[in-house]
Amino acid sequence: MSERTRHQEIDGMLPQALHALREAINSHVPERIAGCFTEDYVAERPLRPAEGFIGSDRVAANWTKILAGLPDLQAEILRHAQNGDELWSEWEMRGTAPTGATVVLRGPVVLTTRDGRIAWARFYPDPVTMDGPTHTTVSRVLDAPAERIFAVLRDPRRHPELDATGLLRQARTSHLVDAVGDTFVMAMHNDEIGDYLIENHVVAFTENRVIAWAPGQPGQRPAGDRFTWKLIPIDDGHTEVTQTYDWTAVTHPAVVPRLPVISADELDGSLTRLAAAVA
Repeated sequence: MSERTRHQEIDGMLPQALHALREAINSHVPERIAGCFTEDYVAERPLRPAEGFIGSDRVAANWTKILAGLPDLQAEILRHAQNGDELWSEWEMRGTAPTGATVVLRGPVVLTTRDGRIAWARFYPDPVTMDGPTHTTVSRVLDAPAERIFAVLRDPRRHPELDATGLLRQARTSHLVDAVGDTFVMAMHNDEIGDYLIENHVVAFTENRVIAWAPGQPGQRPAGDRFTWKLIPIDDGHTEVTQTYDWTAVTHPAVVPRLPVISADELDGSLTRLAAAVA
């Protein structure tokens, strides 16, 4: 089963109110978000009681402010459970602040519905905080058009050419990446654990502009880190390529002390190898 099919099946199991709210948030339209709530909606924030409010009109106003600061915000529902009209869910929201920093909010939301819309919610998600840096970014102008560069990045079979860590062996996936929700599997090796497989989940895809994937164990949820490539054409023959390794969302206590797993030099080495691959 492909990851996209698996996502479709998971979406099919999501209660309609949760599905509608997630899709509305990811549409970045405040009025659509407000439409998910009843007019007399009650919002509670137990950790910040003064921020509670009543009324769907406040929903649109709040989300207008949120999206002004995080215009690329994307929401994901990690887990959910239902008991009649009461829904429990765990959310993760990620966006880019005007400073370029990645902002991640994570936490549970408890809500009740009435006539298919949200009538009450207790909202716990808060920004994730970590000591020290949470991402590494490198950038370079390459002597190649964005289309040629993107063709390499979307083809898992060519990723070993770009690897500066010495860990990648070969792709176990032969198809090109063409949408969010796709996955591709890579055969890996290191001296500590030997041979192993990594399943990369595509989490961003804009053809010839942006591609990002989050690695994880096959069949399991990604660990929380991700690799993002952004391409900005400068002219017909040159493209600014930026690669970011972001580990903000990693929470496993055995993994956090070992972060980052990729150094800035290794990321920069990938750009050098990419330049050679598209020359």
